Amino acid sequence: MRRRKKHLDFEINLIPCIDLLSVCICFLLLTAVWLHVGAMNVKQAVGGQPASETAKKPTMWVALTSTGELNLDVRDAHISAKLAKVHVPAAGGRPNFKALAEIVQEIKAQEPAMNTALLQPQAAAVYEDIIDVMDQFKKSGVIDLGVAPL
Repeated sequence: MRRRKKHLDFEINLIPCIDLLSVCICFLLLTAVWLHVGAMNVKQAVGGQPASETAKKPTMWVALTSTGELNLDVRDAHISAKLAKVHVPAAGGRPNFKALAEIVQEIKAQEPAMNTALLQPQAAAVYEDIIDVMDQFKKSGVIDLGVAPL
């Protein structure tokens, strides 16, 4: 009996591999666009540097309750004592945006350098109210906004 020699040359079918790679590349290109659109430039507002290096600038701390009441506390500013601590009652279970706008305008009139507001919501505060309060501050000219951790 004579042994047959095995044929050692064989071909690899590369077409399925190329198809798989082309699908992966398409998926990568589509998701890369979504990642760019969803990016947000965020920096830490409080606690990113030592206290000795921090310049004292006027800051407004706003406590938002779950019922929509706002307590404003202005720090490091030269304003009247009446505006240093202000309580804004809620209107219908939501924050009173008209009264908030008037108070912020009065504070900005006395302290033009007031550009920073830090919001301290309670754990039960409505997310929509937090966003609406931040929008109201943006409309009033307070551009540096932050949400303090609970």
